Amino acid sequence: MNINLCILLIDDSALFIHRIKTLLIERYNGHLTIATAGCFEDGLTMFALQTPHLIFLDINLPDRNGIELLVRLREKNKQVKIAMLTNNDPGEYYETCMRLGADYYVEKSMGFDSISGITDEALESLVKQK
Repeated sequence: MNINLCILLIDDSALFIHRIKTLLIERYNGHLTIATAGCFEDGLTMFALQTPHLIFLDINLPDRNGIELLVRLREKNKQVKIAMLTNNDPGEYYETCMRLGADYYVEKSMGFDSISGITDEALESLVKQK
């Protein structure tokens, strides 16, 4: 398979980003590129530079709200898959995020299996497009 999935991780937790990157690199062994950003502004910049297929986006960013970034990203690209990440009550922002264009909503404390599943779906979708 010579498909290369581009993933953008936007989260201010270096530990969480490290854990996700490690999981994805081990699982997909060279079939993906991972870009990271720790805040809203860096997320916008990396989005413009990388053109990702899949974004994992934290709701609570240090400089602005991740939901605002979701709206901005959707304005720029309707096709990219976006998974919102949260440590909050799972239902607190779910409806808002889904209404504004999120494809997935993942509770961080329980989400590592979900992250693999979401990445599998994005990779399968990319393969079908090729």
